[in-house]
Amino acid sequence: MKLLWLLLVATLAACSFSGGPAEDVTVTIAYKVLEVYPQSRRVLITCDIPEAPRPVTYSLVASRGVLVAKRVVHDYKPASFNINITLKSSPDLLTYSCQAASNLGTYGPSSRLRMYSELWAKPVSQLQTDVTLYDGDSGPTVNLSCLASSGSPPITYHLVGDDGRVHAQQRPLHGEPATFSIPLSQMSGWFQCQAANGISANSSARILLPPGDLLPLIPTCILAGSLISIAAISAGVLSSSRL
Repeated sequence: MKLLWLLLVATLAACSFSGGPAEDVTVTIAYKVLEVYPQSRRVLITCDIPEAPRPVTYSLVASRGVLVAKRVVHDYKPASFNINITLKSSPDLLTYSCQAASNLGTYGPSSRLRMYSELWAKPVSQLQTDVTLYDGDSGPTVNLSCLASSGSPPITYHLVGDDGRVHAQQRPLHGEPATFSIPLSQMSGWFQCQAANGISANSSARILLPPGDLLPLIPTCILAGSLISIAAISAGVLSSSRL
């Protein structure tokens, strides 16, 4: 009976040591560009964990936990995922990680693979701005929109004053403009839009926004285009006030 008890204790101890994955076992992720097209790339992403017993179920996961695909591997080769990536893809869909599971438990996630910076390392260029003036709740208000025609996402836009102070920043979805709302009763002077993506930065021309009390009070008056229109209105009001 004593021998049987010792065998039972030994069996339970062995099970407790092998009941889960080792803490130092990690899932690796890698990629290779297979085809290059003007607006897209065909990419091979591989996931691997050689230490786990087979079979292993690999999961390719995008950011926010979105499951892209699964593969069951019975040998010791990495799992391969063939995907297409376009320039219009959201940055959320261009960040991947790998997870794995075997009969011992789950592993991962791996480090994150940021495909948008790996595949399209383009500097910010061709920064375009557009201005609309309207009568808002706080009086005359300007909407300044900024959009870089080229550049790797994510792109962060800043509204910068003449003294170099950053008044606001936005990081819109790739391909969409940042729009800054500026109440002229609270902010006026020279401003410019700056865009940066970790590779380079680009600035627009300086834009003069006159104080709100110098503008004609026209309800929902919209002036699209350059700031020259706003400056012209300001100059006209100033000249008429001197007569």
